[in-house]
Amino acid sequence: MSLLIAIALYALRILRRPLDGRLKKRYFGPIFVTVLAVDLGLVWDEGRPTGVGGIYFLGDLAGLMAVYMMTLSLVLATRIQWLEPWFGGLDRMYLWHKRYSLWAIALITLHIVSTQWDGGRMDPGASNSIATGLALGIISGVALGLLVLISLPKVSSIIRLPYERWLFIHRFIGVLVGTSVLHGWLLDPVLASSGLADSAYPVIATVGLISYVYAELVRRRQEPSAHYTIRSVSRPGEGIVDVTLHPADGTTALPIAGGQFVYMKVGGDHAWHEHPFSVAGVNGDGAVRLTIRALGDATRDLHADLCTGTPATLSGPYGMFDHTLGGARQIWIGAGIGIAPFLGWLDRTDAPLPSTDLYYCTPSADQAPFLRELSAAAESTPALQLHPVFSSTDGRLTAARVLGEVGPIGPDVHIFLCGPDRMLSTLTRDLRRSGISRDHLHTEHFAFR
Repeated sequence: MSLLIAIALYALRILRRPLDGRLKKRYFGPIFVTVLAVDLGLVWDEGRPTGVGGIYFLGDLAGLMAVYMMTLSLVLATRIQWLEPWFGGLDRMYLWHKRYSLWAIALITLHIVSTQWDGGRMDPGASNSIATGLALGIISGVALGLLVLISLPKVSSIIRLPYERWLFIHRFIGVLVGTSVLHGWLLDPVLASSGLADSAYPVIATVGLISYVYAELVRRRQEPSAHYTIRSVSRPGEGIVDVTLHPADGTTALPIAGGQFVYMKVGGDHAWHEHPFSVAGVNGDGAVRLTIRALGDATRDLHADLCTGTPATLSGPYGMFDHTLGGARQIWIGAGIGIAPFLGWLDRTDAPLPSTDLYYCTPSADQAPFLRELSAAAESTPALQLHPVFSSTDGRLTAARVLGEVGPIGPDVHIFLCGPDRMLSTLTRDLRRSGISRDHLHTEHFAFR
């Protein structure tokens, strides 16, 4: 109970912060998840039967929480738009999806060690049920561990697993969560003795199953989408393709804003593979500009094969990376293709441009395909100050350099960053150490693997 009180006080502190309501809202998805986890723990503790050792019960509780975490991963993988504000956008939903999966694997490990360590557990049923439950547990634990392992960036780069193949394998995660649920149902002594626990457990299982079925069979038909036609294609730099899509005849354009991202399927409804791309601009006639960098096999194919007249389907929009969350003074930092959302912001007409210092980070001027466009925007826009950073001659951008060039940063300044994960983590860490509030640092993570 004291833990629930601490969570309530933390939530109250967030509500009292002088922040945009959208920034406050993104805290409450994880808070709700934590509250449910605590409640489940209390229910399991209340239903603990006599004769079950403390170590074994710890492992039993870890197994429950592992199923709960994997169910949450399935929920966050649905891409349901109304969930976005509660977690801070789809990119952060996927970050939480990864975190919950990793926590689930750690809990599964604790579950295995603890339940095997304590030999004083109850006999949950007949020997054939025990054998079936153990087999399901072994299969689920090993397979889920491998799925999470190949999703780690370092591992996937070593084994060079193509995105499409990884995505196909990843779809089996729902089946494995189902086998984990059956494992618990056959072996868990708390379920056998507690009516409340026996009611909560199927709810968790049902939520996970519904989320999995929705993501695999329903989302494709229910997700907001529209048909477009590629009207222009340019290749401004090596490995970069700049595409403009217009709504197909008789099609209503999606309500997209620059800086969001959409999923694109080339070839229309009959295409299966889709990829997320940041929106680098939206015109008044509904035309959408996407900038794509060839990073994997599929995007390399897009870079080589995209041409005018090709039909495409866009789904979304997603993302809450939005400069209107900040105030009248802002700093934008974009590296490589991470400049795309900032191009989209400069193209927006629905929100005034704040006084902005924009850092464009690339290896060299020759590898800065949007430098000319950004320079023209800076010349015509008094509120925009452009800072090109070329790592080959200037070194990598540091927090010290940013703070030294833009002058004193007041308490109302917001900083927006988009680029490789390593750059984001380094800069956000150093900016935090320099006294910048976490609530004033905004990042977009576009690596969804």
